[in-house]
Amino acid sequence: MLLKNNKLIILFVITSTLIIIFNFAFFVIEKSPFQYSDWLINYQGGFVRRGLPGEFFYQLYKLTTIPLDFIVFISVSLLYFSFAIYFIKFTSKVKLNLLNLLILFSPLSFIYPVMEQKVSGRKDIIFVFSVIFLTMCLEKIKFENQKYLIIFLVLISAFSHTGFIVFTPIFFLLFIICNYTKSFRKIFRELAIIFIFSIVLLALVLFNTSVDNQSIIKICDSIRNFLPTCGQNDYIETVNWSLGYALELNDKLWIKENYLNFYSLMFILANSPLMYAFYKSKLNKRYSFTLNPILIFIFINLITFPIYFIGVDYGRYMYMAYISSSIFYFKAISTKFLTVGEEFINIKKPIAALIIFLFGFTWTIPHCCNTNLKFIYQKPFSNIIDIDKN
Repeated sequence: MLLKNNKLIILFVITSTLIIIFNFAFFVIEKSPFQYSDWLINYQGGFVRRGLPGEFFYQLYKLTTIPLDFIVFISVSLLYFSFAIYFIKFTSKVKLNLLNLLILFSPLSFIYPVMEQKVSGRKDIIFVFSVIFLTMCLEKIKFENQKYLIIFLVLISAFSHTGFIVFTPIFFLLFIICNYTKSFRKIFRELAIIFIFSIVLLALVLFNTSVDNQSIIKICDSIRNFLPTCGQNDYIETVNWSLGYALELNDKLWIKENYLNFYSLMFILANSPLMYAFYKSKLNKRYSFTLNPILIFIFINLITFPIYFIGVDYGRYMYMAYISSSIFYFKAISTKFLTVGEEFINIKKPIAALIIFLFGFTWTIPHCCNTNLKFIYQKPFSNIIDIDKN
């Protein structure tokens, strides 16, 4: 064991959360066209994809007259704090050996929005909070009622961001590992209901992928006081983009040479401890068939493939998939759906600490549109060198 308790995890999770909220505060103040404007998309111009959170905030603003930007900041901050609390409780049961610490401190884990500042305050927090919330609360709910919570979270996710629909099968997997001791017939019946509802939501999202310019004008009119440049090179402008137009822009503007090769390599590097953990684990002995759990990891990531064709924020998508996969892994271990494989390399604490630092705190993956590895301390070192030269 590297640690006798999870005090280090608590310290890093709380510190990361405060930094993320601090970053988001600046995005709200400067009326960021991406981190901030996305939260203001609402239904004032009619039903539109991504508009559910913004409509909720807008109605709260109309009801209370509290400034809309303040409502957005407080609400998003509460989401991050709630995620932090649940994540701390969740990891308190994790055995903190070297392998698990490498999983927890991967560049794609909870520290990712800190290392890649532009990810702070994005709608990703809605989905990752939903995953950890479901993980912590599902078993406390009567089996027959669990589907209603999952359906609610699927709805919130799908109507908050179109791309989140491809990540929702992780809810199904969490439902399975929390109830795998139940009969196959009962699990299948509940999953069928959730699946049918998800398909209906997917159809609604696909058939409402864009709106006309008049709808965008109405949205902007409703929030003009809080986003003066509304509809100008921001996320609100994109709600009338068709799928074909979005794909065309990806090819023309953002996807660079070796884009897929670069992010594929980064995916392997950042996921390597987690992949090793899945590979070395085993299914519960109650199952008569043999299946290497690495196939579960592969499945979780394969279902997200469509979003990589639609958008270009590969770092963000990898972050969401990683958080989901790692939470699933630790939950599967705690429910004994999976059993831990052989002990990872046992080395001295100072060397282990160095390995964790080098792996998790020296580099990160660009969230978008860049094919260069991002070293965390490159800018501070460059500034120091420039000062010395002067």
